[in-house]
Amino acid sequence: MTEQFLSEHISQSALNELPVLRITNDRASATISLQGAQVLEYTPVNGDNLLFTAQGEPFKQGQAIRGGIPICWPWFGKHPTLADAPMHGLARELAWQYRVVADTDTRTDILFWLDCDGQHPAFPYKARAELLVSIGSSLVVSLTTLNLGSEPFQLSQALHTYFACRDHRQVRITGLAERPYLDKLTGNSGHFPYAFSFDREIDWVVSDLGQPLLLRGLGQKAIQMTRLGSRSVVVWNPASEKSQTLSHFLPDEYQRMFCVEASNALEDCRLINSHSSHVLVMELAAVDVDATEPA
Repeated sequence: MTEQFLSEHISQSALNELPVLRITNDRASATISLQGAQVLEYTPVNGDNLLFTAQGEPFKQGQAIRGGIPICWPWFGKHPTLADAPMHGLARELAWQYRVVADTDTRTDILFWLDCDGQHPAFPYKARAELLVSIGSSLVVSLTTLNLGSEPFQLSQALHTYFACRDHRQVRITGLAERPYLDKLTGNSGHFPYAFSFDREIDWVVSDLGQPLLLRGLGQKAIQMTRLGSRSVVVWNPASEKSQTLSHFLPDEYQRMFCVEASNALEDCRLINSHSSHVLVMELAAVDVDATEPA
């Protein structure tokens, strides 16, 4: 696809089979796939890309993209009742509609939306997902779920953010210490350790209070994550053995990524009543923090 300029700061092009929007303003650049409304890159001016995307990603229609910020919606993980339903919901493999809400030298806001007509067997409800992506000095991703039907439905979801790092073993997460977690690999429970590190395969759902988190030891600036509408966090790295089974991963790429996901998972799932809504917001900002500072 030939690059088309939609405004001074927004153009549309393609990554292999997938159309993408490219945003460049005075504060940052970003790339967003129209499939999945998935932010693939966010790079502050004079900084590094905060997000990771697998080098082997083929960017094919109908295939979930390995990296960036996949939207897991309207369920996270396996479907609660249908074994053959797509993993992590419907949103990642579908094309979203969009419109530009605002575009200035310092901030670009784009609204994406996906409508469900109630005919899908795994989600027989009329609903809309709206994703407002704001690119500026920080990256703000706001996911609104609207129940447009007459019946309530249960919602679990995640902004499945892949962060870039130089060595996953050096990554430190500040803000979750002593919060309870469920290990999805073993079914065991525990409390998030002060001395946490990605020293093995990790797939934990941490119950928290929605407090800010600091991600450091990345080999670049630390990242401040703030959230609204989220009382759970998914912490994940596949480690060597599991990464060999994942699509599009090169053999050692697990060392250069990790996931910390703003979510509504397990006990934090939400009941969305008829003609009601729920908003999940995540903001990411690169900050100057010495990676050697104590948690």
